Amino acid sequence: MSRPAPLLAGAGVVLGPWSDDDADAVVAFCADPDSRAWSPSMRAVRTRADALAWLAGRTGPGRLDWAVRDAASGTLVGRVGLHAVDDEQRCAEVGYAVVPGWRGRGVARAAVAAVTAHAFAELGLQRVTLVHAVGNPASCAVARACGYAFEGVERSALDHGDGVRHDVHRHARLADDPPGPLPAPPVPPEPVELVAGALQLRPWEHRHAEALLAAGADPGIQRWNDPGVADAQAARAWIDAARAWGAHATWAVHDATSGAVLGNVSLHRLAPEHRRGEIGFWVLPQARGRGVATVAVAAVVRFAFGALDLQRLELYHAVGNTASCRVAGRAGFALEGVLRSAYRYGDGALHDEHLHARLASDP
Repeated sequence: MSRPAPLLAGAGVVLGPWSDDDADAVVAFCADPDSRAWSPSMRAVRTRADALAWLAGRTGPGRLDWAVRDAASGTLVGRVGLHAVDDEQRCAEVGYAVVPGWRGRGVARAAVAAVTAHAFAELGLQRVTLVHAVGNPASCAVARACGYAFEGVERSALDHGDGVRHDVHRHARLADDPPGPLPAPPVPPEPVELVAGALQLRPWEHRHAEALLAAGADPGIQRWNDPGVADAQAARAWIDAARAWGAHATWAVHDATSGAVLGNVSLHRLAPEHRRGEIGFWVLPQARGRGVATVAVAAVVRFAFGALDLQRLELYHAVGNTASCRVAGRAGFALEGVLRSAYRYGDGALHDEHLHARLASDP
């Protein structure tokens, strides 16, 4: 049966019913590519009429849906809902989205926490699940912060509007689970794919050895990021090491349309106890100047801060490698200093290095 969504309060937010007055804000909310990708019901909303139809669908059997508003201003900052509510089995699934300008401020965590508490205390549910695409690490962080245990990967479970069947993470919380956030997970032992706009970050495969050999033969990569591969045997060994996650996480950067390998990006020198790591990358000559490195680095930053709960990422490059300096700046890494004669690069010389870093709390 249908039931009204009651007023709820969370940390800095108020959850309440939707109103037709929200229609214009909903149109703007749904225009965001990430909102459309992760929230299927929002994809068809383009006009005010679409938004009014969407608002009319926020109630119905087996669901409760809330508008999430900033407690101070009343501004719409997100949405959260319980769907597939099954009173007999005492279970439901939680879903949510945050308005672009309000992401990174704890809105999703506050909303999910408030709805979860209501599900257990007022609805008498025993289990609430939370499902998200593997390429959406921010939702992994929300799940962990709200005490939702990771239960596994469902392969090719969801289409996020791009025609690709995505793997998803399934998390769940039980009514008798202990309160509080869950500890940060280690680097996944099995490589995961990341969605990065027009790019896909995927684990290296032996069939991509030709691209790796091309990287090893490029003078620019040889100088600044030499993978040390001169033949097929060396390429195979390098790829085997790249797939052995644990002390690092390494991805081949692919064009999502053609599937061509454009470069490489990795997290290494991981120190979970200090919640820090280092990021590195290279791009093949034919893909340079297209923003490939910036987009790939940004995707890995989201993964590191979201899925791995790191707090600090460092990025080093030779002072003479001005292209990497530009990527660091565009990806939000602040320049913290110059390390003199810090690293011997592929030309055999010791180079001064720039140290850039980004914190999870940085805007």
